[in-house]
Order: sequence, then structure tokens, then C-alpha cells
Amino acid sequence: MSEIEQPLLEVKGLKKHYEISKGWLGKEKEKLKAVDGVNFKVYRGETFGIVGESGCGKSTTGNAILRLLEATEGEILFEGKDLRTLTPEQMRVKRKDIQMVFQDPFSSLNPRLRVSEIIAEPLRSHNIFNGNKQELKKRVRELMDIVGLSSSYENRFPHEFSGGQRQRIGIARALALQPKLIVCDEAVSALDVSIQSQILNLLSNLQKEFKLTYIFIGHGLPAVKHISDRIAVMYLGKIVEVANKDQLFKNPGHPYTKGLLSSIPIPDPTMRSEQKQVMINGDIPSPSNPPKGCNFNTRCPYVVDACMQDESPLREVTKSGQLVACHYPQVPNN
Repeated sequence: MSEIEQPLLEVKGLKKHYEISKGWLGKEKEKLKAVDGVNFKVYRGETFGIVGESGCGKSTTGNAILRLLEATEGEILFEGKDLRTLTPEQMRVKRKDIQMVFQDPFSSLNPRLRVSEIIAEPLRSHNIFNGNKQELKKRVRELMDIVGLSSSYENRFPHEFSGGQRQRIGIARALALQPKLIVCDEAVSALDVSIQSQILNLLSNLQKEFKLTYIFIGHGLPAVKHISDRIAVMYLGKIVEVANKDQLFKNPGHPYTKGLLSSIPIPDPTMRSEQKQVMINGDIPSPSNPPKGCNFNTRCPYVVDACMQDESPLREVTKSGQLVACHYPQVPNN
């Protein structure tokens, strides 16, 4: 994406810290840094993937963007306006433009409501049809058809659907207000592999038809690669690499990214034996007590003294715009 083009969303210095109790009777306090200084831009019409291990802060980042969690610090600029400066009522209005598809397709749906009521809920909340029940019903059926659900299902309850069908209901609800940005938080991780591909293809088709912009959060690299244009890799509350998907998978620059890619199973034994493996040993450090310098230095196979002392900023290392937070990024022609 060109830097001349204005991003739809720009996140600057985003932090989400929690105060937790420790010690005898919990009298001591310390900060758990779930998200610790995240920066990225999302351009109109693209899918920006965020990937990383469980606990890296990717879902917290998504929730903070929608202000489902209040950030500790930072700016969330949507069309140039900082969402953190909006009043609750202003934010409620703005949510017409920013919607979310949640990870669990069952718990995200109200079990007491019928499908038609679930999909109509945002339309009623924002008084879109001013009480016109016929127009509301027509719009709900249109949305069900768009996501591949028969309108004959409109009076069923969530428990009567499969996981993939429930996620389609969640997508229809997210589409109801014709948003500009949809945050997909682990939207396919709870589904079978065959169903995952159906939902990913549905999201791709909807993006083309309605000119949608996605933030796609996940830990499954193949799914994130399938749908994303650019991908950010998170580790321990920070982004360590950002690149277009082809560059990231062909020439990753950060050792952590290399380790993640090495973990993808390769069914062909010949190709598997030829692939250079980068092993990530040890456990993720506690976000309440991250290591000094680079957060990854306790697990990095290429660690040097500089990594133990100073944190490397996220910086451009290739002409294609690849960003890597590493003192010695391992990319060609850097």
C-alpha cells in the first residue's frame, strides 16, 4: 500500500496493561503488559492479518480497537478520528462502521433469541428502519441469503445450527449495518478444517462484493495467509514483523517468524527434509515480567549481546516495505 494513501485505521502506541496482585495476601501490585506499544496501519479494501501464539495480545488488540476493552495508552485513529476521545454515545454511533466477528460462534449468540432477532438486533439498536417491521424482515432475509443461510431458518435458535452455520449468523449480524471495517477475532479457529475454508471463502467473496476491510486475527498460519494481504506477527504484546503475505512466507526477517513458519506441517517428506528448521525452545516469558532488551531474547537461536540490552524498533528492512523489530534481520538485500 502506498504511504500517500490515507489509512482507514491507524493504531499508534497502543498499550493495554492490567494491574495484578501478587505476594502475601495480594498486597503487592505489578503490571501485566498484554499489549505494549503496538503500531500499524490498515488501508481500505485490504485484509490485515495479525498472527501469534496464544497470549501474545492479538485478541486484546482487536478488542481495544472496538473499545470493548479500554486501552491504557495510545491512539486508535479511524478515518483520522481518535476513537479513544469519543464519548460512549459517540462510540455507539461509530460502531456502525466497525463491527466484529467473534471467535466462539455459539457463546457470541444470545441463546434465547431466534436467528432473525439476532441479525435484526443491530438494526433495531440503531433504529435503521424506524419500526418498519416489513422492511426489517426483508433486510434480515437478505442478510441470511448473502451468507448462505436459508430464510426458512429464521425462527430457529442458535443451538439448532452447526458451528459453521452459527458463524455465518455472526457474519450476517456484523454485515447488517454495512460497516467499513470488520475485526475477525479467531473467526475460524473453533471450526473444522473443511468448514474453515468455507468461511474464509465467504469472507473473501463478501469483501469483494461490499468493498470491506478486515483485520483478521488468528494463530493458524495457513488460514491467515489464505485471506490476508499483509500480516503482522505479534510476540509478547509487541509486533515483531509486518510484511505482505508472500514476502513474509518466502523471506521472514524475524527469528520468531521463522520459527512459526517452521512449525507448519509439510506433508511431502522430501520438501520437509529440505526445509531449514528454526526451533523455538522454552516458554513464553510472563507479560508481567518481560526480559530486558528484545522480548524474544530468551528463546532466540541467534541472540547476541545487543539483544540482551536494547529493544530494536520496528523498522523497514526491504524496498517492499517489510518491517522487522530485530537488530540483525535476516532478509536478503536488507
